[in-house]
Amino acid sequence: MTAVAGGALKRRPNILFVHSSAELYGADRILLELLAGLRDAGHGLHVVLPNPGPLHEEIKVLGVPVQTCNLGVLRRKYFSVAGLTNRAVRIYGAVRHLRGLISQQAIDVVHSNTTAVFAGVIAARLSHKPHVWHVHEITTRPLWFARLVSRCVGRFSDKAVFVSRATLEHMCQLNPALRPKAVLIYNGIDERRATAGLPGTLKSELGWDESATVVGMIGRINWWKGQDKLVDCAVRLAATHPGLRFLMVGGVFDGDVARREELLARIQAAGLQDKVRVLDFRPEIGPVLADLDMFVLPSTEPDPFPTVVLEAMAAGRPVVAFRHGGVCEMVEDGITGLLCSPCSAEEMSVAIARLAADPAAARRMGQAARVRIDMLFSREQFVRQFSSLYGELALA
Repeated sequence: MTAVAGGALKRRPNILFVHSSAELYGADRILLELLAGLRDAGHGLHVVLPNPGPLHEEIKVLGVPVQTCNLGVLRRKYFSVAGLTNRAVRIYGAVRHLRGLISQQAIDVVHSNTTAVFAGVIAARLSHKPHVWHVHEITTRPLWFARLVSRCVGRFSDKAVFVSRATLEHMCQLNPALRPKAVLIYNGIDERRATAGLPGTLKSELGWDESATVVGMIGRINWWKGQDKLVDCAVRLAATHPGLRFLMVGGVFDGDVARREELLARIQAAGLQDKVRVLDFRPEIGPVLADLDMFVLPSTEPDPFPTVVLEAMAAGRPVVAFRHGGVCEMVEDGITGLLCSPCSAEEMSVAIARLAADPAAARRMGQAARVRIDMLFSREQFVRQFSSLYGELALA
């Protein structure tokens, strides 16, 4: 690392990003936002992903060097003796690869994006480079694993960046010794992707009337994202609010198709297949948001800082969500949306009905959400805070 008198770098620090996925969901999208901003700020950037995929292609479009390497990413399916042995072998190979890249590319700081990837921190330690662990998760189960991760983040990161106060407090309660290293940096987005939709397009595709009030959520179908809760709301409201339509957009993990089939079967059993639709993952979110009247986040576990909520707010949509996790820092209850008791489909149904009955109030909340994005969650301040952090670590 080249320096001049006074300790100032002649150049922006070179950053190596080690990321746990090659998809285009929340943490993947946030990585893209950060890379685009840092590229424009003049940082040298290098990215390693665990496999090829849509994110790999998007990073190449940015003009940022990207490689793939089996990083030994930790998933629940590996929580067995055989599975953890497999991960250890993969991590060993990944560390060797990353150390070579750190040396070849004169990397100044290593950034591990999500706590599912451990190879980056080991490679940084062995290469004597500062390490940033970017925590996007609130891990509640199994508890032994949550405690282990909190200790690793505290012991092996120079700075632990948390996407929300809820995320920070959760991990610091598991490991209070982590707190001096903890930094809160809210994610930020480029709003253009969220607003690039033409109203009416999706309703036409689905065969829904233009006058229909559309309640929608976007997220991978899994055990805690709450698609079942939204179906509960649809069941409660179908008879009294015939103009409501419910939309769920999102794919499944590989090998988890049964969860989607169960969701579809439940919708059909309730006789709601014309009013409740489930669409697969779509890379373009603008056309979906353009036809929503309100966005719903029915996550049954605390969602750390859902990117889709930022995008819905940027599109001027009021948000209805359960009152836990990072969404409480995003949504001002009664001003930019409505917050409900966690996991209460009854309260969520009442909130949906309230906004459906008062479109003018829903529009006001959506406009206030748009203003809040500009104030607190812009990509500019998100990138600026990270750039400053990297500069401090590179000079330490």
